[in-house]
Amino acid sequence: MRGGTRDDEDRHRIRDRRTAEKPKRGWKNGEENANVPREIAPDAPRERQTIRLPESKLSALRGWALDGSGLVAAARVRDPDGRIALVRNGWSDGWILPGGAVGSDEEPVEAARREVREETALDAVVEGPIVVFDQSYVAKADGGERFTAQYVVYAARADGEIPDASRLGATDGEIEAARWFESIPEDLHDGDLLRAYL
Repeated sequence: MRGGTRDDEDRHRIRDRRTAEKPKRGWKNGEENANVPREIAPDAPRERQTIRLPESKLSALRGWALDGSGLVAAARVRDPDGRIALVRNGWSDGWILPGGAVGSDEEPVEAARREVREETALDAVVEGPIVVFDQSYVAKADGGERFTAQYVVYAARADGEIPDASRLGATDGEIEAARWFESIPEDLHDGDLLRAYL
């Protein structure tokens, strides 16, 4: 029991029994995100991911996780030659799948399609989910969980040229680079988790 009382522990245990079949995305210290769908891609493989961040970054994401959707949708976009489209932005430590936050009034598959268009200028045909990461966001300083979220990756198909990064992204400078790859690059962000699904 970290930093709570016996009553807090009992309240969480009761909530856990009521929601045993449902992910607890967005819940922390008795808060529930009412905008979040309870079940995302129930038949897709699931992986757990712990994301350790400084408290300042966790604070910046808290509203998205608890008041927004608490969900990220991305796409593994392949072309007819089998190449994969990847992007690089300012926050990642390598190449990433095109994707981003799902709006509270947006379906995850539509968000994936929108993000691919914004970040690569490709009009992708988004297919089924290939994996869902149940994410736990924890503070680097004390290891305490602050909130949870989900990251769903869809399979997608597209063809065409990816323009210069200066013409991509929802905001100026959001995308530093975007291109087709013949094979998965070594510097894939979260490659240890994602590589098996790409």
